[in-house]
Amino acid sequence: MKITRLIIPSLLLGAALLSGCAQNGTAAETGTESVSSAEVSSLAETESIPQTDSLSQAQQEEHTGGSSQTQQEEETDSLSDYGTVTIQNGDRTITFTEMPKKVLCCHLYAAENMVMLGLEDYIVGKNVPANSAEAPLPELADKFENIPEIERSHENAVALGTDLVIGQVSAFKDTAWGSYEQFESKGINCLTITGTLVSDETVQDVYTDIENLGKIFKVEDRAEALIQDIQGRIAEVEDAVSQVPESERVTAFVLDTFNGNEIYTTSSGLESNLIELAGGINATRGMSDSRWFNTSVETLVETNPDVIILNDYGSQTIEEKLDFLKSNPALQEVTAVKNENFLVIPLVSVMQDVRAADACRTFAEFFYPECFQ
Repeated sequence: MKITRLIIPSLLLGAALLSGCAQNGTAAETGTESVSSAEVSSLAETESIPQTDSLSQAQQEEHTGGSSQTQQEEETDSLSDYGTVTIQNGDRTITFTEMPKKVLCCHLYAAENMVMLGLEDYIVGKNVPANSAEAPLPELADKFENIPEIERSHENAVALGTDLVIGQVSAFKDTAWGSYEQFESKGINCLTITGTLVSDETVQDVYTDIENLGKIFKVEDRAEALIQDIQGRIAEVEDAVSQVPESERVTAFVLDTFNGNEIYTTSSGLESNLIELAGGINATRGMSDSRWFNTSVETLVETNPDVIILNDYGSQTIEEKLDFLKSNPALQEVTAVKNENFLVIPLVSVMQDVRAADACRTFAEFFYPECFQ
């Protein structure tokens, strides 16, 4: 039986390019309690203004020729010289006239991008699912432990003293963290993850998010280094699978969740893009105008994929998904089911953040192991 679970490779090599932005650590505890509404106000009062530069004092002296200027003076100069930064975020134009000091990250992806750029001191709150499949990258776990988990509500976001909220487009609803209008009326900027604003997200949208953070926090060099690292590793994958004949390309079907006879799968977006960059074919590419859609078991039979990718997250377990596939009589002649050719991947690995290169390589190594021997 061929069931492979993704083991996330370390991103420390790429992080080393970012002035020591990431470090080794143990996996974060997944049972972190959220800070309640009653606790948020006192938390906001104790938050200190973060450093604007992650370099050590010795490194700063080396870069300034041993200047006697103090770190506090340097930070003040950095803030006073901020200027104006304009970000085009979908249909919205966001203007920053000073560097944000208290950032709320509504999703794991936003927080990981910040931490990978050495910006964790700016994060005053995060909202990350307490699920082992959705835990932060191991090498970032220590830094995540110091970021308070905030219960989702508009009142909590405001009480933190937040001046920037980063999240998927779904975060900016009255029923979630609050609408754009609600935040902006209070002088709070909102930055939406680019991949959730476009109809067909690709890895280029991940680069855009990293680039935007680099501009906003004046760490363009770190952002460029991280982008180049991801691009380089994806290019290596593309090169490794480039000689696979078109007739031998692996067809993959993504099983996100199921309900009765219906399967929730993807017709476009980042997961589909990463499958294709890895040399595979998304079996349901273009079957719906929506990025994610419900389809029937018959679609799985008709597409007859070589591989079934199982997204790991939420309350529906991988064991339940496997049982659904292996116990359904209609699926027993599907190639992937017959050969038990299943790849388990945490959903966070194919969402909008720095994990894209690792996910792409995982797909490619599973599809074409002979290309990586």
